[in-house]
Amino acid sequence: MAVLDTLPKTSPSTTPAAPAIGETPGAFGAGPELKLDEFLAFRDFVHEKSGMYFPEAKMYLVKNRLANRMKELGIKSYKDYFYMIKYDTTLKEFNVLMNLLTTNETSFFRNLPQLTAFSDEVLPMVLKEKKTQAIKSLRIWSAGCSTGEEPYTVAMMLMEKIPDIASYTIDLVANDISENVLQAARKGIYHELALRSTPKNYMDKYFTKTGSVYRLSEDVKKLVKFSQINLTDQLKMSLIKNVDIIFCRNVTIYFSDDVKRKVTKHFYNSLVKGGYYFIGHSESLHGISKAFKLIYLKNGLVYKKE
Repeated sequence: MAVLDTLPKTSPSTTPAAPAIGETPGAFGAGPELKLDEFLAFRDFVHEKSGMYFPEAKMYLVKNRLANRMKELGIKSYKDYFYMIKYDTTLKEFNVLMNLLTTNETSFFRNLPQLTAFSDEVLPMVLKEKKTQAIKSLRIWSAGCSTGEEPYTVAMMLMEKIPDIASYTIDLVANDISENVLQAARKGIYHELALRSTPKNYMDKYFTKTGSVYRLSEDVKKLVKFSQINLTDQLKMSLIKNVDIIFCRNVTIYFSDDVKRKVTKHFYNSLVKGGYYFIGHSESLHGISKAFKLIYLKNGLVYKKE
């Protein structure tokens, strides 16, 4: 998912976004001065609308990125820009704001041990249970999918691990709050950096190199359905049901605890009985939810709805 530039220095799975040109930690660059009350207005509005929260230590990032956008629009004050966003019922400028304040660094096969736990341990258990019930459908949700690397990785693994996949109804739902990253995801075109962790057999089988970019196979692309969803949107979240496996890795770590609890409850309600919930390997539901059972697998950990 697009995440705010509040990446914690202690997180081993993420890299803090570098300041953009003109952004110097502890100092303010060009543009009008951003007062504390103005910063708090933007911060609280973004938190209310997206669940994402960033501290006053990131005020310089907000200031410089907003100033650049305001210059493009010819807006002179932060207050005017704030009201423009707040009362824009189309949410067009809010989406622009989210793109301004987010970073989208991800890759295929990110955290391979956890993905191996999915493909070699969880998936066989889910398929075995379905076989006993004569059910040939599978529903997986990649929540906060960014530019598509995670759901496409899952799709390729399904194609490798399910010999009779053509006989299954596969519903692989992927969403993000940013429409911009979803547009990029739908194209399925990536640079080498995004494939740095991809096993060679997957590279050879599912990608075609054209110049300096790699194009994903249409067979993989057609398995994934992308849509824009805000994880704090209770109505849209409640419509996603009967999910077998949820991936929401390194996303809710950027939310306040109150929003984490609400989102995690939605995930619990969306899962079928016995469904599985993967979060980032450095994340935990401790203090957030007691509804899930933590399962220890050979290759990683996963939460299960009992």
